[in-house]
Amino acid sequence: MLLISCIPMLVLSWYFARKNLFQKPFFGIITYLSFFCLGAANYQLRSPDYQPNHYTHFLSEENDSRLTLEVLSTQKPNNFSHRFIAEVKSVNSSPTQGKLLVYLQRDSTSKMPSPGQRLTVFAQPQELTAPLNPGQFDYAKYLRSKDIFRQLNIDSEVLLYQHNKQPGFLSRIQSFRNVLLQKLEAYPFGTEELSIVQALTLGHRNSIDKDLYKSYASAGAIHVLAVSGLHVGIIYFILQWLFQPLLFLPKGRKIMVVFVVASLVFYALITGMSPSVTRAVTMFSFFGMSRLINRPTNSINTLFLSFFFLLLWNPKWLFDVGFQLSYTAVFFILWLHPRISALYQPKYFVDKLIWSTITVSFCAQLGVAPLSIYYFNQFPGLFLLSNLVVLPFIGLLVGTGLLLLFLASIDLAPNWLANMVNEVVNFLNRFVVWISEQEHFIFRDLVISEIAVLSSYVLIVSTTLVLSRFGFNQLRVFLIALVFFLLIIFHFETGNASHRLIIFHKNKETIVGIQKQRSLLILKQDSVSPVNNYPIASFRTSIREQFYSEEIIPAVIQFKQSILVVVDSTGVYPKGETVDIVLLSGSPKVNLDLLIENLQPKKIVADGSNYKSYVRRWENTCRNRKLPFHHTGNSGAFILE
Repeated sequence: MLLISCIPMLVLSWYFARKNLFQKPFFGIITYLSFFCLGAANYQLRSPDYQPNHYTHFLSEENDSRLTLEVLSTQKPNNFSHRFIAEVKSVNSSPTQGKLLVYLQRDSTSKMPSPGQRLTVFAQPQELTAPLNPGQFDYAKYLRSKDIFRQLNIDSEVLLYQHNKQPGFLSRIQSFRNVLLQKLEAYPFGTEELSIVQALTLGHRNSIDKDLYKSYASAGAIHVLAVSGLHVGIIYFILQWLFQPLLFLPKGRKIMVVFVVASLVFYALITGMSPSVTRAVTMFSFFGMSRLINRPTNSINTLFLSFFFLLLWNPKWLFDVGFQLSYTAVFFILWLHPRISALYQPKYFVDKLIWSTITVSFCAQLGVAPLSIYYFNQFPGLFLLSNLVVLPFIGLLVGTGLLLLFLASIDLAPNWLANMVNEVVNFLNRFVVWISEQEHFIFRDLVISEIAVLSSYVLIVSTTLVLSRFGFNQLRVFLIALVFFLLIIFHFETGNASHRLIIFHKNKETIVGIQKQRSLLILKQDSVSPVNNYPIASFRTSIREQFYSEEIIPAVIQFKQSILVVVDSTGVYPKGETVDIVLLSGSPKVNLDLLIENLQPKKIVADGSNYKSYVRRWENTCRNRKLPFHHTGNSGAFILE
């Protein structure tokens, strides 16, 4: 309704504003408000509640439904299951739409379905589960940003029927991409080298070794593994060179632009239409179209024009980490790089290449630094060195990799070309691993708030303005931004005064944490098993922990005014005492009714170390007694403030 009322106001304000040389703020306010309402309405209309054909409206609450799925893309499998994203084509023969994440149990008979393949299953999609522990990554929120609102856990026996009907266009593209990936596997690449070549040319990162991926992230070179503006820019200039002969034809410029843009769009489809590559292709397409109509274009205007159209296409990309990092990096390169590069004018090719690499890397890293710290809690101190070595090879690798990919698709790629690419990638991998091993230059476990991220960008922009053009107004803005940033950091550092007891959820283990401000005491079952991994590692980072210790969990824990009794697998507990909370651990064989009579607890808590059958029985007992029951596997970690 607000959007409908804003549109005529925007038209009227534009009509009167176009006659004035000096604009009044009313037109700008109405314009910003209209675009905000447009984005909010576009975002809301894409939720399942506003899509009558979304499959969630057709699911039965009690019984399994007959689902027809079409595989859209495959994900990296884990030790227990294959994972893929599928479109729900129908529910109980009713045509539907919408995506879900499917976990297919790995066994001797199951295999990963291919994109475009259709599956028919009888199953009940589950709600996405929220994080069970504090400080844990919210995977459900991440999936919802990808328009995935349900997940399905099945085994191969549930797949009653598989058939290959005419697949959709995107499924055909993904199938073609898989064929190209298989073609590359036939050449003499090492395992790690093949995974990097597949990432550089086709945007396929599922096969990259986890440790190698972390090495690239620690070295500050992770951006080279994601097909983005760097790769698309290289391809753009390669395509311009390839289609140069078309200029000799009548209307050759228009024909060349059409071929270049079409090739870029096809490449974006082949690489999976990730936000970063879509942004780059859209931006370079606008550059091409500006040449088509002989109109001069401003790079920053083109960047924001692509930003606007992509958010119209999919407003949820605004919350995608890759989308944010991609646009922020490119904006800082376009805005800050001319100012930085003007500080020194190199004369020779080598120092031009070195200076350009340093300035571009610095601008991009400065732009993404606040977001990188916010999302990944680390900052690579040697990013300039790593980019100085890696970036010059990327153009060579992307060009030769695409040539190799084209020749491999027609089975004409020579082995010497594959061996050359393999050696270059092997050198880069070894260099990146060496950089990542310099632990003193990698700043880990950094935590900042959202408001601190915004204030960081305000401070960076104001600092740049005051250095590029010193004046009273610029200095005043800089000092205000600096004071605002310092106040936020001070509040963030001193504002965490939590004192709480946490019973974490972890399968087959009992872990109790006592946090007092930025110190953490972990109570565990034995003195041998380490617990500094899931879920403790992410929690330690989230609280910016400074003091850490571990102890054996006692039978009785007193926290503030509450007394917690731990009943472990022995089933032994102090009788005749009144307690506040009982923690059931290790599936103790106890008579819960008798335990409640003896201890008179106010709440029963069962963690992830118990059998599910025991938990269900205890829950029924507590329900009959109207006693609060908390299972960490369903309700998440139990927190006592």
